Amino acid sequence: MRFGKIPINTFLNKIPHEDCVVCPSIGEDDAYVDVEGKYLVIHSDPITEAGKNAGFLSVVVACNDVNMKGVRCRWVTTVLLLKSEDSLDNVIEGINEACKLLGCSVVGGHTEVTQGVNRDIVVTTAFSFSDKIMKLSDAKEGDYVLVFGTAGIEGTWILANEFEEELLKKGVRAEVIKRSKEYKYKIPVQDIALKVKDYAIAMHDATEGGVYQALLEVAKASNLTLEVKSEIPVSEETAEIARALNINPYQLISSGCFITVAKSPDVKKLESIGGKVVGVLKKGEPKLIINGKSYTEDFEEELVRIESYYNGGR
Repeated sequence: MRFGKIPINTFLNKIPHEDCVVCPSIGEDDAYVDVEGKYLVIHSDPITEAGKNAGFLSVVVACNDVNMKGVRCRWVTTVLLLKSEDSLDNVIEGINEACKLLGCSVVGGHTEVTQGVNRDIVVTTAFSFSDKIMKLSDAKEGDYVLVFGTAGIEGTWILANEFEEELLKKGVRAEVIKRSKEYKYKIPVQDIALKVKDYAIAMHDATEGGVYQALLEVAKASNLTLEVKSEIPVSEETAEIARALNINPYQLISSGCFITVAKSPDVKKLESIGGKVVGVLKKGEPKLIINGKSYTEDFEEELVRIESYYNGGR
């Protein structure tokens, strides 16, 4: 059985997705809805693999997507599908921590103990308002693509928390695992995204499928070719854990890292904020080129593969 995110093209044409200024599509994870002259930005995300940290991560990851539209997250609704009521306080504690960190409020949701689940599932919908639209389809030939953050941040944190014993058995140093557990606070991107927004055409966070998947989605959404010309940053901790588990850090879920498309005059400013140029969009088939090899199909998510191997799937 295949686990993980289902490609959007397999079902998008089967559901109504109209009455929005910008509707969700490949590379566009938020909807823009016109509300009396302002744009309501909406995004939903589930957390299925974070164990005791599901509440915190659910709010942060959903808000990250709203932040990619250059706005602060203002409200969330949360749906809690729990394996046991024993975990309720822990999940709520994580939600409260994330809301305090980001300055948003819970305005609704649903909570239940659900038969048949072996871990807590938390689904968060994040909302905010924006005065302008940012979308990847506005990117043009010659625009620069930058990466903020390092590959595999979220996945590194989850693996350090959920697979600590296995990592130690495979020779990962205890101090590396300890530092990786502190990646929790590298996952929120709100502060840096708000600094980047005035110099960006569009932003796109790297989640399932990692940085490679996010870059491929940039190419598809812009309908251009993107060739990666520079090395994508990877931290020491992520690199050591990836080697031990024989995974590709660039295909590891990477919330905390995001892609920015920008015009040439704004590149130096974005580099001064912390971005790294990895390529330039060029005319051609919408595809990603890495080390001379072309990619058009979605990348496998490494965290799903590891969990499927050790735990029999999510």
